[in-house]
Amino acid sequence: MVKNKTGGNKSKKSARKFTNPAVTNRKLRLAEEDETYAVVLKLFGGQNCQVVTNDGVTRLCVIRNKFRGRDKRDNNIAPGVWILVGVREWEARAKGEKKCDLLEVYNSIEKEKLKAMTGLNLAHIIQASEGDDIKDSHTDIIFEDDNISENKNKLQQEILGADGADGADAGADSDDDFIDVDEI
Repeated sequence: MVKNKTGGNKSKKSARKFTNPAVTNRKLRLAEEDETYAVVLKLFGGQNCQVVTNDGVTRLCVIRNKFRGRDKRDNNIAPGVWILVGVREWEARAKGEKKCDLLEVYNSIEKEKLKAMTGLNLAHIIQASEGDDIKDSHTDIIFEDDNISENKNKLQQEILGADGADGADAGADSDDDFIDVDEI
């Protein structure tokens, strides 16, 4: 027994209530019957998220209570995270997306192990997770006004001049309103 240092009734119980043993080396869980790998696309409110499964079907995933609440720090679910879902074969839905249940959340190390396995066909998942990375990168967006670029080109032509003389001197002599920022 642990020595009660704080004293009082139920102090040992409350101290141990929310402590979990450290998970250091857990076994990689692979898909079994009626289970498939998926990647999270969107998080909806409550306990729902949209996923793309290994067979390329978009499904509505129900997040179980095991993965919600106080002990979810090891199971953070965000767009682009790989998960294992149980497909609801028994459910017959005529309208809307098919449903599945969340069974496992893979971290980055487990994700690399799954990619390294040759027997798994993860093409749809890899494509969907790379698509999210491309959407998040904003390197190809250029914010520029057409009027500014036209004025910029005109100013560069005035600076260079038709005679090929030094741009700073020719531009300052020909137009009194023009101010060269480099001279200031």
